Amino acid sequence: MNSLEKHVLRLIGEDVSSPDVFADTNAGIAPVRDSINDAIQELTSVTNIYQKVYHLPLYADRQFYRMGWEADHFGWVVEAWDRNRQRRLTQTDLIRLTADNAWWMKQTGEPSQYMQIGEDVLGIYLKPATNGIVLELTCVCIPKVYTTSNDPIKLQGEYQRAAIYLAVSEYFAGRGDAKRATEYLNRYIETGGLATFNPDTADRSYSFNDQGNRFDSIRR
Repeated sequence: MNSLEKHVLRLIGEDVSSPDVFADTNAGIAPVRDSINDAIQELTSVTNIYQKVYHLPLYADRQFYRMGWEADHFGWVVEAWDRNRQRRLTQTDLIRLTADNAWWMKQTGEPSQYMQIGEDVLGIYLKPATNGIVLELTCVCIPKVYTTSNDPIKLQGEYQRAAIYLAVSEYFAGRGDAKRATEYLNRYIETGGLATFNPDTADRSYSFNDQGNRFDSIRR
C-alpha cells in the first residue's frame, strides 16, 4: 500500500498493519486504488494542475502529426510556442479553417495556428515549407492509472487529500452509509476546488441517493 491508500484505511477505521476489509495486496486494495485513480484523473483533467512540455519537430509539407505519450494521456494544448521565431501559435479547428479558406491544406508558409484532432493528433496551419521548426507545446495531461504501491502519484498537496476523500466517500457509499458518503464527497469537492469551476455548483451541497452509488445535487 502507498501512503494515500493507508490514509484511506485509517479514515474508514481499518487497522493499517492488519486490515480486515482490504488486504495489503494488489487485488485486496484494488477498490481503494480504483477510487484514488478516478480522483486523480478527474482532478487533473478539470483543474489543469498536471502539465508537461512536449517538443514537436515540424517537417516540410507535413500538416498533421501524431503525438507519442507513454506515461500519461494527452488532454489538450495550453500553449504552442514556436521556438525558432519566438512566436505563439493560436488555436483553430477544421470548421473554421475550411470556412475561411477552402484551400488551406494546399498552402505552405510560416505556421501560425494549430488544431487538435481526435485523441493525439495535431494539425498545423500553415504547413511548413522547410524542415527545422520545433514547437514547444505546454499540454494538460491525465496520468495513466497506477497499479502498484511503488508507482508515482502525480498529485501534490491538497489534491492528494482530495483524492483520499473521494475514496473514503465511495467506500461509505458502497456500505449504504449515505450520510458519511455525502460528508466525504463534499470534502472532496471543496478540497479539490471543483465547485468553483461551475458557478451553478457553488451554492449546492451533495448527497447520495438511497442506492448509495451516486449523488444528487441539492440547491441550498
